[in-house]
Amino acid sequence: MWMARLVAMLLLLCGYAARAAADTRFDVGLLLGSTMATNEAPVLQFDRGTTYQATFGWDVWRRGPVRLSVDVPFIASPAFTVTTAGRSLPLEYASLYLTPGVRVTALPRGRVAIFGALGGGYARYSESKLRADRSPNPQQRDTNAGAVAFGGGVDVRGFFHWTGVDNYEWLHGYDVQFGIIDRDRNIRPSAQVLQREATA
Repeated sequence: MWMARLVAMLLLLCGYAARAAADTRFDVGLLLGSTMATNEAPVLQFDRGTTYQATFGWDVWRRGPVRLSVDVPFIASPAFTVTTAGRSLPLEYASLYLTPGVRVTALPRGRVAIFGALGGGYARYSESKLRADRSPNPQQRDTNAGAVAFGGGVDVRGFFHWTGVDNYEWLHGYDVQFGIIDRDRNIRPSAQVLQREATA
């Protein structure tokens, strides 16, 4: 029942978003990181795993210093190696999550914006087809479950420029010029662009 209410609420928000598409900003986020899974000691302990995340979001409402967005994150961790000793244990576990939700952002146009997010959806946990001793895992199982996602953070906007002054590149010598000041210490026009954006 709660899932039907969540889907109805998301459809309502999506419908509102479609009507307000002219004033909508779309966000796409990609993340690659190392994740530590929760250990269920002493039964299961895991090594670190690589996590991939892709999030699509769009604004559905904006009033003054507050913005409401709908986010659709997809998170996958293809392999958490089991470190607990035991030949009959699966070699690895994998997980993926699809948890659409809403994000509220305070001061979205500022250099520092604070946000909180809440969502819910689908989670899948899979055992590997091999056991820890590399033999086949005939009891390989996948578990499907509901998932709740919540979080928050600070969005800091700024600029990063690789180098202020042209320098010697190992493969290209002095041929590649990407500094805001050249090797003869002349300021390039790009420095004015960077200054204008940094003080805006």
